[in-house]
This record gives sequence, structure tokens and C-alpha cells, in this order.
Amino acid sequence: MESTVRTFAIPNELCRRAGIAATWHSINNLGIFPSQSVNPSIPDRPSPYGPSEASVFNVRQDILLFEPILRKLVNESNGIFLNLQILTSGNVANLKQELLKVSHQYRSVIRACLENLQDEVARVDEHTSENMKNYITIFYSIECIWHLCEILFIENIPGSIVLPHLLEWVRFHFPKYERQATIYLNSDIDNIELDPDYWKTVIGCLLQGRVEVVRALLTLHSSANSPVFKLFDQTLKSMPIYNVYSGTSVTEFNLRWKHWLVDTQSKIDAKSFVSESHLNLMMKLAVGEELAWNQVQAQCEAWYELLASWLFFTEPTVKTFELGQFARRCIGRMGVRDHLRHLDQILLAALEADIFQVIKEIQHMSENGWFVSHLTDLLFHAGVLDTLDGTNEDLVAGRLRESFLIDYGVLMSSHHSLWQLGLSYLDHCPSDGLHVIQLLLQKLPLGTEVRVQKIVREALKRDLHPVAQSVCKVQGINCLRRGKMGNALSWALKSQDGYFTSYLADRFLRKYTTEGKLLCPDLLENLGSAMLSCDRLTFLSKYFEFHKVYALKDFKEAANIIISLMSSKLTPKYFWITLLTDALPLLESDEIVFSSNDTFMLLHCLEEKSKLPELQDKISLIRIAAARNLARALTTEAQAA
Repeated sequence: MESTVRTFAIPNELCRRAGIAATWHSINNLGIFPSQSVNPSIPDRPSPYGPSEASVFNVRQDILLFEPILRKLVNESNGIFLNLQILTSGNVANLKQELLKVSHQYRSVIRACLENLQDEVARVDEHTSENMKNYITIFYSIECIWHLCEILFIENIPGSIVLPHLLEWVRFHFPKYERQATIYLNSDIDNIELDPDYWKTVIGCLLQGRVEVVRALLTLHSSANSPVFKLFDQTLKSMPIYNVYSGTSVTEFNLRWKHWLVDTQSKIDAKSFVSESHLNLMMKLAVGEELAWNQVQAQCEAWYELLASWLFFTEPTVKTFELGQFARRCIGRMGVRDHLRHLDQILLAALEADIFQVIKEIQHMSENGWFVSHLTDLLFHAGVLDTLDGTNEDLVAGRLRESFLIDYGVLMSSHHSLWQLGLSYLDHCPSDGLHVIQLLLQKLPLGTEVRVQKIVREALKRDLHPVAQSVCKVQGINCLRRGKMGNALSWALKSQDGYFTSYLADRFLRKYTTEGKLLCPDLLENLGSAMLSCDRLTFLSKYFEFHKVYALKDFKEAANIIISLMSSKLTPKYFWITLLTDALPLLESDEIVFSSNDTFMLLHCLEEKSKLPELQDKISLIRIAAARNLARALTTEAQAA
């Protein structure tokens, strides 16, 4: 968990000679490239480093949470987080109890993650196994800290009598004595006291307050029926243990406790247990004799294990706010004051109720912010961070929580498949979350069509219409570069960018003038009201309709469309020759499809465009065809009149 500075060598001679510069390539990717430092006050001169081939090196942070084995932790904790936001947004009768359940869920996910890591260690190679062991260390520390914070800050402890919970915490994280005791109690071994770990297990269970287990283990001893063992058992059985639900007041319990201490001390002074050194030692531990504690404190793996044991026999009704001073005494007793690990510092800060220091320290843990963001969010909803609002003007509980959630959400958004999960955290940042999402969605790599549709959907879900339009336009340009004209037009329509749509429609028409084929007929046939998004697309859509009715041999309707296009003033200059050429077979058809008025309109357009160079070869043919059609149309109309 200790933060270390790592140095990376850039394998490039030009970088070594000229120097380097860097720029953010994406959310979690830094682009590093050769760059010569230039003094602006010195006149320009040729660079000694060119010409040369330049390279760009992508450097990214190694994200622990992106490991496949930790994906379940990330996904399940996200579900818990979202449920917590729903829970706290409503009126819950017993919010404190519900928050405790949420904390249990978080710890359950961490514990499941630890079990998965432990299973994986045995299946992988040596290098990967070493990484897995590092992950186990990290998440064991997280679980240990979370459990203590749950006891001290989340759980509603009657009368603040914290020792029963503290003992439970120690037993959970130091289970070796319980496991060994289970083995002994389930075995059938004669002279079990000869086992080298027997007395260590008995004393270890006593230090963890497992009085009933100690009594059970002593019945396995070959001298269990001797007077000294029976006296020890009676003394231990009569030892008062505080239980908040027993109906005994703290004052009454303390009187009983002191009476028991006096009685036990008198038995020790009378040398009642001296014939059995281990029993004598345990009785001295029970009355808090310093020399006895000096003998056994080496059995405690950590100072906080010693803390719970020592309080059990010396301060059984210790209050939560008193833990800090006793913690420092145990640290001094074990001689580790100058050798505290990062975990020790966080636990000490928690025991001293310094929640700000706890949050400050867990930021330095190397699991990429999962812990600090989720724990801070839970503490915020529990009201634990309210005390921070008055300590520093720049330190507001809500702002602190939001900063961690934004960091974590942005980190998750840098992963190709976790970006939507990251957005769900930013959604619950009332001040800056939406602004960050707005920036992020425009920076996400687009990739496949399905991914782009998801990005657009997420933008529209949050009413970020300009972002959705921007993403659609970028995707349309990408499709255009790959030659996918139909997809490009589809995305242009979604972007509601009239200029881009008009440009693409123009490309369709120009493509037709050179190749004689309209692209993407399915798309053009289903444009619907989207055809009105720009003039050029309207023209393209109507021209496609002309081709469709012409293929169905509905020449009368085809002629009407030709005339409407000519009179609409929407026809591009370069397309007039195509439009007039399309009118030729209709003018020469056996059936009269152009009326006299239509023919006059066509001739009028022909005269207007007669100076176009591309029309010169066909203008005479069109005039002759129009004259013949006019003659037929006038004759037919005169007869009909």
C-alpha cells in the first residue's frame, strides 16, 4: 500500500537527445513524444535533430480494478452503491439500520473477492501468483479498515460500550486460534497438552475473550479433574462479561467486575494455581498483571489485537471515545511507535475518531480509489462527515464525497466496457457530475456502431442533445472516410447538422452523375420527414422517388416529379443535364405524359440553362423532342376541349 515513485525509460534515441513532451491522449493515456525546448527570445535556426523519424509512446496507469478477477467486485459494488442512493433519497424509518446492512453488503463483496483471489493463487504461475498475493494484502487491509469503520461510525452501539464489537472484529481478522481450537475439540487425542500448540491456543482464545472455548479446551487436559483445574474453571465461569441486553447497568456490572477481580487476586495471592504454571499465568492476565502481559503479548500479531485483549481484562466497559488513548498505550507496549505501517496509521486514526485523517490515508491505498469513494459515500449518508463542514471552509462533506466519486467515475469511464458504470457514479454528483459526463461522452473512443448508439443513448438520457449531435456527426465523418455513404448519411441525420447532411446528399448526387447509380436505396426510401432537413436532401429524395415510379412504368407521375424538380429551384447546377436527359424518353414516349404547360416549363428551363457547356451536345435533341411533344399535347388538348 505504500506509495512509491517509479521511473520508466523511453526507448528512443531522439527522446534522449532532444528531450520529451507529453499530452493527454485520452482519459487514462498519456502520449509522450520527442520535443526540443525552444527559447522564444532566440532567433529561429535549423534544428540539429531533424530530419528524423519521430515516435509517440503511449503511457497509461496500471489500473488494478481492470483485472478480470476483480470485475465482480466492481460490478456488485456498483449495484450496492446505486441501491444506497435510492435508499437515501426516500424517507426511511430506520436509516441507520439500513446503512448498516449496506455496509455488510460491501464487506461481503470484499470477502468474496478475497476468496476468489485466494483460489486463483494456486492456479496461476509464479509471477501472477505474486501479483495475486499483493492484491490479497490490499483487499485484506480494506476489509479490516472497513469493518472497524463500520463498528465505530455506522453501527448504533448502545451506551457506546464498544468492546464486544471490537472483540468480534479481532476474532474475525485473527481466526487462527479459533481454527486450531476447533481441530482440538473435534479430535480424540490422549495427552493433548503435549501438543506444542495446545497451551498457545488456550491462551490465544483467552486473549480474544473466548471464555467458553477456553473452558472446553481445558476439559481435554489429562488433569482436567484435578482440584486446581476445577477451581480455575469455576473462577472463569464466574467471570462477569458485559452484555448490553442482559438488563445489567454499567454501574452494577463494574461493581461485580471489581468484586471478581478482588476474589481472583486473593486466589492468586494464596497460590491456588501455582501448581499449574499456565493456569497461574492466565489468572494473572485476567487481573491485568503487567509481568504476565509482557510474557504473552508476543502472541499478538498486531497492536490492535493486543488492544482488544487488554481491554477485555482491564476496561470491559470502555467507551468508543476512549479507544484512542488505549490504542497508543498498546502501540507503546509493543514498541512499534516508530514502525507503524500504513494500515496501522489508518486504524489508529479511526480509533481516535479522526475521520478526516482516515479518509486522507485511504486515498493513498493502491486499489485506484474504489475504497475511498464507496466508504466516503456511505459515511456521508450516515452523517458522519457532517463534522467536517465546520472545521474548514474549503472542506465540505458533500464536496469531498463528490470529488471522490468523480475521480472514480472518470477512472471507470476510461475502460472500454465499464464506461457506463462510471457514468452511474457521476450521475450522483449534483454539482459537477453532469458537466463531467458532458466532457467524457465526447472523449470516449467511438469504435463500433453499437457502441456509438450506446453513447448517444446515454447522452439523450441526460438531455445532453448537443453532445449526442456532436457524437453522431463525428461518427458520420468516420463512416464517410471509410466509404460507408449510407451510414454516414444516417448519422448525419441523427446529428441534425444541415450542412453536413447537405454535403452528403450532394455526394450522393455527384456519385450518380458519374456512375449512373443511386447509393443506398433502402435508406433513401425510408427517409420520411427527415428528407426536409436540408434542400439538397429534399431534392435527392424526390429524385429517388422519380426513379422508383419510372421503374414501375408510371410515366405520368414520373413526368410530374421531373417538372416539380425543375420548377423547385433546388436542382444543383451540375445536375441539370441529368434531369433534362431523364426527360428525353418521357418526351418521346407513346403516351403523352407532359402537358403543353409542362412542355413550356421544360423549354423555359432549357433556355435558362442553354449556356451550360455540358448541355451543348444534347440541347438540340431535347428541343426537337419537346417540340414534338408540344405538338402532340396541343392537338390532344384541343380535341378534348
